[in-house]
Amino acid sequence: MAASKVSFILFLTFTFVPFLQYAESTVPQQEVEAVVSILAAMNATSWRFNGDNCNLDTVSEVPKLSQDANASIGCNCNTENDTDCHVVTITHRFYSLDGVLSPLLANLPFLRSFDVAYNYLQGTIPPEWGLTQLQEISLLGNRLTGEIPPELGNITSLKRLNLEANRFSGTIPPDLGRLTNLQSLILSSNQLTGRLPITLGQLVNLTNFRINENNFSGSIPDFIQNWRLLYRLEIVASALTGPIPSNISLLESLTDLRISDITGPSQQFPPLTNAVGLIRLILRNCNISGELPDYIWQVRELELLDTSFNNLVGRISSNFLRTNISLIEDLPRDQLRIWQLFNDASLFLANHSKNEGP
Repeated sequence: MAASKVSFILFLTFTFVPFLQYAESTVPQQEVEAVVSILAAMNATSWRFNGDNCNLDTVSEVPKLSQDANASIGCNCNTENDTDCHVVTITHRFYSLDGVLSPLLANLPFLRSFDVAYNYLQGTIPPEWGLTQLQEISLLGNRLTGEIPPELGNITSLKRLNLEANRFSGTIPPDLGRLTNLQSLILSSNQLTGRLPITLGQLVNLTNFRINENNFSGSIPDFIQNWRLLYRLEIVASALTGPIPSNISLLESLTDLRISDITGPSQQFPPLTNAVGLIRLILRNCNISGELPDYIWQVRELELLDTSFNNLVGRISSNFLRTNISLIEDLPRDQLRIWQLFNDASLFLANHSKNEGP
């Protein structure tokens, strides 16, 4: 009987000690001070960070501007050989914060994700961020200015970088080519200029690349052929010139291809035979001439085809066997014929001529 009691006490001891350690874990003071400074810099004054339980407490009511609004801080309390909790994520989305970005992210050695999308943040990206080990940065939809700091190229752990819809200017730093773990690079809707640095061809793990609505120079580079894992490519109104490189045929994983408003020599329809999983294909105002290739009508997953404002001629193929495809074409009306629609396929047909303007 005594032996049974001893065993029960030992069981309780070994079972509950880890839970006590977890409950007593706190965020180190250096990290607490860094988080407090980061929130203050962004004017996130309606929240207070509690390092004792890693909670972001609300101190005054804040209206939610979107159902996607999110203000939170995440911690990891299971770090090996460490009884402390460490800040790993900071998220403040859709809260109209109008402050600036703090360099003190560098004081959070375990921080992996920083997401402050859809605010009114101003100023520049601190170069000190190059000292972090972030895996995700989202500054989408703010009012940030200045150049993209080359120091971001030091964050070799980075997998996702989203700087879309800001006011960044200057060129893309070649240093970003060192981000070999990068999977998503989104730079659309800024004021970026210059040529795309050849070092971007080293980003062989890219799956998502978007540079819409900028002021780049030069032609669409041949090094896109290196992005064999790419499933989404957007070069819409980027100011890059054509032609579309023929080696785009090597991007077999593409499901979403959007290129528009490129000048340059006339070209035939780009070779996309290998992109059998295409869902959306936009090649608008790309100075494409000739006929649409028959294989396009064999792409079973295709939902949207936009080749408007080109110089295409001919007829829609009798192999048009799509389901729910929206077709935006610029073929002359008197040459358009649809032989048959199967499986309740829907067809939206908009005829445009080059003279009508995009």
